[in-house]
Amino acid sequence: MEKVYVFKVALKYRKGLWRRIEIKGNQTLADFDHIIRIAFNHDTWDHLSEFFIGQWSRGGFGEIDPDGGGSGAEMRIEQLGLSEGDKLGYVYDFGDQIQQIITLEKMVEPEEGAEYPRVISQNKPRYRYCERCKREGKKTIATWICIECSEEEGREVLLCEDCLEKEHEDHYADEILY
Repeated sequence: MEKVYVFKVALKYRKGLWRRIEIKGNQTLADFDHIIRIAFNHDTWDHLSEFFIGQWSRGGFGEIDPDGGGSGAEMRIEQLGLSEGDKLGYVYDFGDQIQQIITLEKMVEPEEGAEYPRVISQNKPRYRYCERCKREGKKTIATWICIECSEEEGREVLLCEDCLEKEHEDHYADEILY
């Protein structure tokens, strides 16, 4: 019977930001890469990624292109030889080196009718608020960091979608991941 692997995937330097992902053993590292990209708002059209056993310095299973190709793409999850508690490393974007720690929590039977891979849970978000709205007495969740203003002011400038469009539309901004 095909097993489903339940992994907790967390950002290495922000462990409170995590997603629990289920994937079937016969699915590939390309499938796993794709669901991680979606779950963590990594782009799905640019940048290579790679999975590793243990430390990043030991070499990995081969790179994965955003389109699902690459030397590591076709390896199946069941071929990794993992046991519960084992850890994988994952690097997205070799330039920025966004590192994630992946822990195999358990292996379970597939749920009838379920589509895999899938995100089954995630951290409780710790929302931050738009500073412009806050000055006006409104509590609006910030969804953007204005990079230009943050560098200029030496602190993070947090904005909601409306305030970004109104006052920072020509600035470089990064979306906040919760």
